[in-house]
Amino acid sequence: MYYRTRIQFTENDFEFITQTLGKTPKEQSALRQLLVDPFTLTELLHEKHLFQQSMTIPPLFLSISPSLFFYMFIYRALDTKELADDDVVDYVAGICVEFRSSHTLWQLTSQGEKMVYSVDLLNMIGDVDKHQQYYLRRYIGNSALFLTGFFPDYIFQRSKKKGAPPLEYYEKLGRTQFETAASDSLNYDAETAPVLNTLAERFVDIRSALNIYTDAYLHLNKKKHSLEIIERQAATLDEESFRQSLEL
Repeated sequence: MYYRTRIQFTENDFEFITQTLGKTPKEQSALRQLLVDPFTLTELLHEKHLFQQSMTIPPLFLSISPSLFFYMFIYRALDTKELADDDVVDYVAGICVEFRSSHTLWQLTSQGEKMVYSVDLLNMIGDVDKHQQYYLRRYIGNSALFLTGFFPDYIFQRSKKKGAPPLEYYEKLGRTQFETAASDSLNYDAETAPVLNTLAERFVDIRSALNIYTDAYLHLNKKKHSLEIIERQAATLDEESFRQSLEL
């Protein structure tokens, strides 16, 4: 069981869960006792009402931890593709928690004033030992999934206007690094192997699911359903995903 994001929940997170799902003080008290069991906690996190409540205005997600918010967000997103395996959700939510700060995202991709690109990171693999290679491959895969999942417009427009690598480049990069890391993880972090295999095999589906929910709920760049966003959705999503993106 890959359970690293879920163990980061705070007391305030548990209060949010019990207050949202418990109708009476007695129910809330009983729920709080149940939350000590990780399997019960995980089942309760599947409740759609929790995610809906976190997205109210003013947004209640500001009062809960990033770990809880991203777990609920990723679960709802991946559930649209029938990919909401809790260990995969936990891993992807952990990526979001780690990379939510731009400093964290770029700390391994800059050297002084010089920006280091993905190809530079790939070249670094041959200069480190096997153990470091494993974690570097995971970092490259994680960053590729985060960027394509949450900032597809940035990649799409740069490719269209400046000839920068398209979304497909980062998809292939992420798949390849996750696949190799999955094989190596048996030596360093065996519980992560099934998750990395899923990320390698279903990278595009997971990326598409994140795009749909990011467009619908987070609006990181522009207004929902702007012409530029619809153009990117039509060019980078399959027919079913494109329809879902317009319906949310």
